[in-house]
Amino acid sequence: MLIAENVNGVPAKEIKLAKILMDKPPPHCSAHSWSIYDQKTNTLLFGRMERERKEVASLTKIMTALVVFRLMDRYKIKRDELVPISGDAASVIGTSAELIEGDTLSIW
Repeated sequence: MLIAENVNGVPAKEIKLAKILMDKPPPHCSAHSWSIYDQKTNTLLFGRMERERKEVASLTKIMTALVVFRLMDRYKIKRDELVPISGDAASVIGTSAELIEGDTLSIW
């Protein structure tokens, strides 16, 4: 039997992969919640507590890294430079870093 090249715009290879995935148990993951989502078909393939509301600590870390890299580029800061902590940075509420004005941190 010939398999159509596309079904509703989805390539046959992707349909075959999706069928294989759906016949398998979900992958092992130690995270409290996670999900694997197929954006093309708008389908949740696997998940654990995927609908539970969670804090976005990992996203915050990723955004912090992105901002640091952009500032390094803008101000020509090398990754081995020590950066001084300002009074504004030291007085931010909600951080657990316990920074003190005048402290220095390495970027890398």
